[in-house]
Amino acid sequence: MRADNEVPRLVPSDWARHGAVYLALATISIAQPLLQLYGENVAVFAAAGFEGAIVVWFAVITLLVPPLVLLSIEIIATMIFPRVRIRIHTVLVWLSLWLVASVVLRSVSLGPWIIDSLLTAGIAVGLTYLYQRQLTMRSWLTMMSPLALVVAVVFALSANSVIWPPAVIVVDVSAKKVNPEDSLLRIAPKDVSVLWIVLDEAPLWPLLRTDGTINKNRFPGFAALAESSTWYRNVVATSQTTTDAVPAMLTGKWPKSGVGPVLANHPNNLFTLMNGHLAMDAHEVATAVCPKKVCRTVSVTGGENISNPSGTPDTGVTTTTVAPTTEDSNQRISMASFLRDALVVVGHKVLPAGLRNALPPIDEGWGGFGAVDALDTGTVDDEVTSTTVLQALTAENQIPAQSTTVSQWEQGGPMSQVPVIEGVVTRASRADRPTLHFAHVLLPHRPWMLTPDMRRSRALPTDKRSNTIIDRVRDEYQAHLLQYAATDTVIENMVTTMKKSKNWDRTMIIVTADHGLTFMPGESKRKTINVKNQATLEDIYRIPLFIKYPGQQAGLTDDCTASSVDIFPTVVAATRIDAGWKVDGADLLNACPARTSRTIIWPDGTAQMTSAFSAVQKRAQYYDSWISSTGNVDDITRAGVNGELVGRTLSANAENETELSWSLDKPEDFTGIGSERLSFVPAQVQGRLTARRDFGPNEEGLLVVDGVAVGIISELAGLRNGMSTTFRSTLLSRLLKPGRHDVALWTAAKNTSGSAVIRMVAEAE
Repeated sequence: MRADNEVPRLVPSDWARHGAVYLALATISIAQPLLQLYGENVAVFAAAGFEGAIVVWFAVITLLVPPLVLLSIEIIATMIFPRVRIRIHTVLVWLSLWLVASVVLRSVSLGPWIIDSLLTAGIAVGLTYLYQRQLTMRSWLTMMSPLALVVAVVFALSANSVIWPPAVIVVDVSAKKVNPEDSLLRIAPKDVSVLWIVLDEAPLWPLLRTDGTINKNRFPGFAALAESSTWYRNVVATSQTTTDAVPAMLTGKWPKSGVGPVLANHPNNLFTLMNGHLAMDAHEVATAVCPKKVCRTVSVTGGENISNPSGTPDTGVTTTTVAPTTEDSNQRISMASFLRDALVVVGHKVLPAGLRNALPPIDEGWGGFGAVDALDTGTVDDEVTSTTVLQALTAENQIPAQSTTVSQWEQGGPMSQVPVIEGVVTRASRADRPTLHFAHVLLPHRPWMLTPDMRRSRALPTDKRSNTIIDRVRDEYQAHLLQYAATDTVIENMVTTMKKSKNWDRTMIIVTADHGLTFMPGESKRKTINVKNQATLEDIYRIPLFIKYPGQQAGLTDDCTASSVDIFPTVVAATRIDAGWKVDGADLLNACPARTSRTIIWPDGTAQMTSAFSAVQKRAQYYDSWISSTGNVDDITRAGVNGELVGRTLSANAENETELSWSLDKPEDFTGIGSERLSFVPAQVQGRLTARRDFGPNEEGLLVVDGVAVGIISELAGLRNGMSTTFRSTLLSRLLKPGRHDVALWTAAKNTSGSAVIRMVAEAE
């Protein structure tokens, strides 16, 4: 008989029953919503480089770790405090039920997040009371534990394309040599190499003047490419989503929204077609349609005698390659990083609306959530270093593919993408055998940090102001243009490098983009499509497409009604490598497709675009009212009424302004300016203004460094007495050099004669 003060011990069957309860509740609140979301969006796994067993392990961790943690807490706490074991179990059940209630009622909001939290907590209290008092509920929750198995099976079926990827045999192409000295007229299709660059968030209209020509002053690289290739300027992308748009290019098939961008769903693609015909040099990000066995290494052949035939030959051939790294470090992010992203997703599923708003967004990325906002002025960890390897001209060196995962891009920003495209171009210029060089790079994709002189700025936090405010969207447009100009520098270097190479004539060069984006006030950049606003469709779906065909002698502008799905069959036509697959695209090399409309899709809709190139010109004309479409890169910063003052040395012509105070976030940025490539420069800054009088519509702020105006602050215009506002300014960064700087705020106001009244403002707060 047990003594009255003896604490009853739990037998193994009790632990099993409690564990079953935790498993059921954790499955409902965490595993089911998370695995359903990830199973329906396998692009998350593709972007992380996950396939096979590691996907299964993720599901196992998601299903079993939360209930095991709860059970472990109960066991340990009971051992320490045996007299309150029932309370311990009750509290853990209440927490679990609170999560369940939060998931079920996540779309219900009564106001502030604290009210929503109290509501779900109260519901959880009531459910916990029933759990304590009703054997039926306890039994029901215990019997619900097999739900975890059902969720696991459903996930396995929905994610089967990444759990069981198709097996592909790597075909050797080492015997296929070409003589780069062959004359242009003797180039056979079997000797053609392909260099295909896919940019991201790169609309066509920023490249244009209002007359529809490329602004050579601002984008000399794209202009040089157009002068040497066929510029298809009437192209429409297929989707505003990378994971739909890129596979459509690589397969020549109209995309279907929601189909995972992985090999199992797109087995007939550019890489599987060229396997065995061309050597591979492939870089994917956010998609995984190239078989890993085919594309995890790069075939490096050739050398300086091909890329720089006028140079002095060496006894050996110098080949610059990526510094050696392990396959996993290049191809896959860590499980820890992946699980951190999963926790952010869980937070969006269980937290009330007020707290969800404080989490990093998850709807415009594939991983690394929140890392972009954390990018600072530290060293660029993802910059690819190089090493020099001597090898014989005809020897083949297999090196890990020069890949960056989405997580690495989120952590390293656009700086991580520059070496990727430059590495692909370098190898294309040196190759001595037919090779497919493919690179999808997240340029000029957000975050906008690069400057035209190839330095980098700080990634400013997400602007919390309404996107209906012209100043806000124009600030973003300016930052986008700066990074687009930096991308142009990379393209210009590509043209120069390839023209110098013996491979120029025999290489088919393609430069395009997956989609664009819009800066229309009040509209989503591209997440949500407003089909009723035709202007946004032109912004988002109009992309550049340049194709330099093998042996092409002169540039050509073509207004053919082309689509992204036409690129694949055009490559097939140029290389004569045709598997006979049925495609939706047309061969642009031999004929223009007779289309009256082109299909566009987005996650919850589809439409037909019937507009011509003139619609793109209208977009260039619209944005020309913000930033001159004929100016150079300096003119990107010359916005607003007083933009012409940027770049000038100022002198005050009126009394000092005493009714305005201001502060600058991170003024220390002006003490850490670098001069080297990818070094830091404050090209974008933000701060706060407080007015003690009414400011007129033509009064603007000027950020002045060492007496020279380097940026406009249009947020001052119309600011009323007693009001305070945040501001952002895009700076003429080429004027910012290393050293000590005097940073000040001045004001400028246009008078009736058109002259500017310039005043100095008191020192910053």
